[in-house]
Amino acid sequence: MKFSTSQSGFQKALHLVASVVPGKSTLPILETVLVEVSPAGEVTLTATDLDISVRVQRAGEVEEGGRVAVAARRLHDVVRELRDAEISLTGEESGLTLRCASGRYRFVGAPVDDFPGLPEIPDQKPLQVDPAKMERMVRQTLYAVSTDETRPELTGLFLSISDDQMSMVATNGHRLARASLSGAFKQKREMLLPPKALNQLLRLIGDADGPLEISGSKNYARIRIGSTQLYSRLLEGPFPDYEKVIPKSNPLRAVVRREDLLASLRRILVLSDSQTRQVKIMLEPGRLQIMAQYQGAGEAQEELPVDYDGTPLTIGYNGGYLLEMLKTFDGERVEMAFQSAVSAGLFKPAELQPDEDLLCLVMPLRLPGDDAAG
Repeated sequence: MKFSTSQSGFQKALHLVASVVPGKSTLPILETVLVEVSPAGEVTLTATDLDISVRVQRAGEVEEGGRVAVAARRLHDVVRELRDAEISLTGEESGLTLRCASGRYRFVGAPVDDFPGLPEIPDQKPLQVDPAKMERMVRQTLYAVSTDETRPELTGLFLSISDDQMSMVATNGHRLARASLSGAFKQKREMLLPPKALNQLLRLIGDADGPLEISGSKNYARIRIGSTQLYSRLLEGPFPDYEKVIPKSNPLRAVVRREDLLASLRRILVLSDSQTRQVKIMLEPGRLQIMAQYQGAGEAQEELPVDYDGTPLTIGYNGGYLLEMLKTFDGERVEMAFQSAVSAGLFKPAELQPDEDLLCLVMPLRLPGDDAAG
């Protein structure tokens, strides 16, 4: 194997694949990157931890094809520190030699045949999605995924595709986020994706050149982003019937400036219980009060203007949940909808794109004393 390429292009490709390489593994081959070179001039880098795999293809000036597996992080760290110039690489199964203007580096190879193969995905028409819209849907839902391993069906993000809509849903039983996109998808599919794969997707999505493509099998998903492919093992379901917990009628509606509410929550949470992060919200026509009190820390209270003309309502929430949710919203204003102090509150950006929808649900906390009645 022998080829030459630019340091910057090779480093970028290495960075994309090295992010899935485990720091330490009982299988040393998983700590390597597989470098494959075709006589046609295509350089392919692949890395995997068995659950997630990333494959990146780049063009190069190829003199001889071949393949080699070498320590991914060592190769990445050396290439990253080189100056942006042409580099040449020569390899066989015993190792890889890198030459540049300033020196020569030799990396010991690992048995290429031990490198795991990628999952086989049936040939089918993939789902095509705008990368920016996909990125926004993941960002607006991923924070709500559960970390409770005793309920594994909640530890993933549920992707549901119908003829005319794609939805992403995450919940931990106390909060829920659902982002939807309308379109002529003309297929039906459901996948339960692990957060690790979606965080990897967010790293890769900046490399998108054209539509993002999604395809899958019973146990795996494949996402193609330009010349990069991400493979992920799917989690086992079933995902709960989340529609049952979304209130059908929350008549008490209010609209507030997002940045004002975010800033108030950041300040008030400093003096909240570090465990429950409880805040009390008092809603009256024209004003919204936010309060927190924690023995040994102090208390805080702020008042914000709000577009609201309903009956007064006092309700408790985990302020941390509200803060995480609001950080993912776009637009200047937030719409809130309530039924009572003991039922789920619904939150969404007041301004949304015509083909996009976002709905977030947060369960209330019971306030001490008589404050629970709103």
